[in-house]
Amino acid sequence: MKKVMILGVVFFGTVWGASEVFLGEALYATGFRYASVPLGVIALAVLSMARAYFPRRGTSTAIAACAALYKCLAMLTSLAGTPLFACHLLGIVTLGLAYDAALSILGSRHRSVCAAAAAYVGYATFALLITYVFRYQPWVSGGLMKVLKHVGISGTLTAVGGAVVAPLSHRLVDGLRRAAPRSFSLESRLAAGGIVAATAGLWVIGIAVPV
Repeated sequence: MKKVMILGVVFFGTVWGASEVFLGEALYATGFRYASVPLGVIALAVLSMARAYFPRRGTSTAIAACAALYKCLAMLTSLAGTPLFACHLLGIVTLGLAYDAALSILGSRHRSVCAAAAAYVGYATFALLITYVFRYQPWVSGGLMKVLKHVGISGTLTAVGGAVVAPLSHRLVDGLRRAAPRSFSLESRLAAGGIVAATAGLWVIGIAVPV
C-alpha cells in the first residue's frame, strides 16, 4: 500500500508541477494579470482527484512538496536560464497544506467548501508569509494593499473555480475507477508501468526542455 501511495503522490505531484512549469511560464511570459488563478484551479482539481484515490491525511501536502520539487529542478536546469522564484514554490506548498487542513477540519464530503476554503487560506498564508516573514521586495513595496488584493481577487476567483472543479474531479475519478479499477495497483503491470512511464517522461521533459 505504501508503494502504491508513493506512486500516486509522485504522479499527481508531477502533473501539478508540470502545469506550474509549462502553463505557468506561458501565462507569466504573456503578462497574464491573474496567472495564479488558473494554476490554482488546476492544482485544486489535481488534489481533489488525488484525494479521491488516496483519502489519507498528509497526501495533499506530500503532492505539493513533489510539485514544488519538480518546478524547482525544472527552473534550475532550464537551458534558458530562467531565474528561480522561491515565491512560486511557497505558493504551491501553502496551497497543499491548506487543502490538507480543510479536508481534516471540514471533511471530504464538503468538497466544494474545502476547495474554496483552501484557496482563501492558501492565498492568505502565502501573501502574509512572502510579505511580512520572507519580505520579498515586490510584495513588501506593495504592502497590505497588495496582500488584500491578492486574497480578495485572485483568492476569490480561485475559490470559485476550485469549488466547481473539486466535485467534478471526484466524479471523474469515480468514472475512471469503474473503467479501470486497478489504476494505481502494482498488481497490474500495464497500469503501473503506464503511470511510471508518464511520470518519468514528464520529469525528463521538465528538466530537459527550456522554459
